[in-house]
Parts: sequence; C-alpha cells; structure tokens
Amino acid sequence: MKPLTMDAFQTSGRATGLAAFGLLALLPIAAVLIPWDFGSIENKYRQLMSGHSLSTILIELLIFIAFFKNENLISDFVKQANWCDKMVGMAFLSAVLYSFFFVSVSKPLFILGFLALLVHFLFTISLFKNVDSDDRQAQKYFWVLLGVSVIVYSMLWAVDFLIHPPTEMDWIDRVPGVTNIRWAGFFWLSIFASGLALVKSSGLKLSFPGVIFGAFGLTMTLWTGTRGSFLAIVFGAAVAVFLAPGYRKSILKYCIVSAVIAILVNLYAPVPHPEYGMGRIASRMQPSEAVDLGESGRMTLWKQTAELVRAHPFVGHGIDQFQKMGPRDTLGFKAPHSFPMQLFFSLGIVGVLAFIYGIWRFLGRYRLEVRNPSQVAAVTFFSAGCLYSIYDNFAYYPYSIAIFTVSVFMLFKLRTRPSMSSS
Repeated sequence: MKPLTMDAFQTSGRATGLAAFGLLALLPIAAVLIPWDFGSIENKYRQLMSGHSLSTILIELLIFIAFFKNENLISDFVKQANWCDKMVGMAFLSAVLYSFFFVSVSKPLFILGFLALLVHFLFTISLFKNVDSDDRQAQKYFWVLLGVSVIVYSMLWAVDFLIHPPTEMDWIDRVPGVTNIRWAGFFWLSIFASGLALVKSSGLKLSFPGVIFGAFGLTMTLWTGTRGSFLAIVFGAAVAVFLAPGYRKSILKYCIVSAVIAILVNLYAPVPHPEYGMGRIASRMQPSEAVDLGESGRMTLWKQTAELVRAHPFVGHGIDQFQKMGPRDTLGFKAPHSFPMQLFFSLGIVGVLAFIYGIWRFLGRYRLEVRNPSQVAAVTFFSAGCLYSIYDNFAYYPYSIAIFTVSVFMLFKLRTRPSMSSS
C-alpha cells in the first residue's frame, strides 16, 4: 500500500472542501425543498422541518457523516484541551443538565435544540480539522454558488406565490424557508457578501456577476423593508473597507453601483404590503419611531427578558425555551431578538462566561486575516453578523450560524502552524 503523500493529502482535502462548501452553499434552496415549504397547508413534517429550520442541521449532519466522520474526533478535541478548558466544559455541561432537569418546561424543544447544537459543534471542529483553509478556489466557489442559490431561492418563492396566491398576511408569515419575512434578511446579507468574493484588488473594474449579487441583495433588502439586514450590510461593508485596504476602491464602487441599482429598481417596483418597501425602512429610522420602539418594541422585550433572567441567573432557563418561558406579551417568539440576551436567558451566567472563555481561547490560537476576495466576502458577513446578532435573531437560526461559521473558518488562521515531521 502506497503511503499518503502531501500532494495526495492536499488533493483529498480540496475535494472534501469543495463537496462540503458546495452542499453548504445550497442551503437557501434546501430550506425550501427539503421541507417542501410551498402553499399555505402545512403537514406535521413541514411544520417540524421548516418551523425549526432543520434543513441546515440535516445538511451539516450529512456533510459530517459523508466527509468528516472520524472516530477520534471528539477524543482528539478533548486531548488538545488543557485542564482549564476541561473545567469550563464540565461546568457548562453541568449547568445545561441542571437547566434541563429542573428549569426547562419543554423537554422535547430542549432535546431538539441540544442535538442541533451538537451537530453544529461536530461540523465546526470537523471543518477546521479536515478542510484546507488556504484553498482560495474552493472558497470562491462557495460564495459564487451561495449567491446563485439565494437567487434560486427567491425564484422558488415567486413560483410559490404564483401557484398559491398569497393573502395579505402571507406576505409576512408565509415566506418559504423562514417563518417571517424579516428572517429572509439573512439571505439578502449573504448574497450581498457573496458578490464581494469577485472584487479585484487593482483598478475599478467590477465583475458583472458580482454586481448582480450585490444589487440583488440590496434590492431585496429595500423591497422587503428589512431594516435589520440593511443596517448589517452597511456595517459589514464599512468594516470590509477598513480591514481590506488593498480592495478599498473596488469595495466602495461595488457598494455604490449596487445601491444605485437597488434604489432605481425599488422606485418603480410594486409594494405588495405596508410592511414592505423603502418607505418602511425610512420611517422606522425616524427619531419618533425610535422612541416608539424604545417604549413598545425591542427595548421592552429585552427589559422583560432581563427580568426573567433574574429568576435563574446562573444556569438560565435552558436551550430553546424562550418560546415557552419568555415574556407573556411575546410568548411564542423563538428568541429575544438579541444574542447577548438569548445567551443569558438560555444558559445563564455560567453559559456566558463559558462563551467568553471560548472566544478568548480561540483568539489566542487564531489571528484575523483579510488578504483575498473570499476573505473580503467573509469579513463582510462576519462583521455584519456580529452587529445583526445584537438586535435580531441572527444567532438563533441555523442558516445564519452556518454561513457565519464558514466565514470564521475563512478569516481566522493559526498563529503558528505546526511543523510537518516525516516519519
């Protein structure tokens, strides 16, 4: 049997990366097709798959089984952890188990949420361990295919509404792949970021497909009146300009051209519902509207959530319990529209400290790098997601978490690469 050479290893790793990235890039389409999320009549299968966004988890599990299955994966991860890592991990798991047995009211939701987190954890450590982080072609392939997938997703949405004409509320609640039109903002952000994977470092010439992606993302953001994705896109693009000076002019031109096209289209596009359109975004950004939101919107939700956190400050209420144990006025909401608040509510102080420790350990081993167009796209989505998660459910839905994970993988490199010794 021939020994595995370095060239063979790199070829195998690249093929694995292409396959994994390809499946992940199809998530927008999978979110509609796997649960068969068409029409207004929902069966139990569709309610389960679409209501809990299990398509993404299923794809991650499929990738793990097909490409990353490794009996030593968990044991290797534990062996690499120091004593402090293990202590923090044990404290975290103990808090999770306590909340499950003594606090949570919906055991099925807890189990489903915990299994989803476990699958994502396995997928994440497999990605970092088995895929070549320097494969630029595979990364560019991911962003381009993701952009195409979002466009196909939108076409499936259009076909659904043509075959099954929507009622007035269907424009808000019956959007394939998501349970509310606002969560489609994660798709608009991802296609806008995808276009930046095609920018050039020299000159101002823009890629036509890239402009299509950018203009489409901004057009859909403005047309659907999704203020959250609009703010995230603006912030993500600004961070990309700051962190990628070699691409600064191209990024600025990309943003300007995309914005001009998006505004022109929306000036003439029909607005199907009062909650759609550029007017909604403009009105919601008025000072008077900001005051109203502070009195009756997110600020009230966060205040009421904070009051509930005090009931179980150390271990929280448990994974995915907000829709059953959240504020009475918003009972049924899946999350509190804020990742910090979500973390405190679900996992308590123990979970928050474990999360902060995990970030500190990660940054001790990895450094941020923005040197190529795929990383420009990644830093746009990453930074936009960090802001998005503060005021919306970005860190709750599996799709946005999955693309965020891929962005982190592309951006952060080991500070010191281990030397390869021959045996």
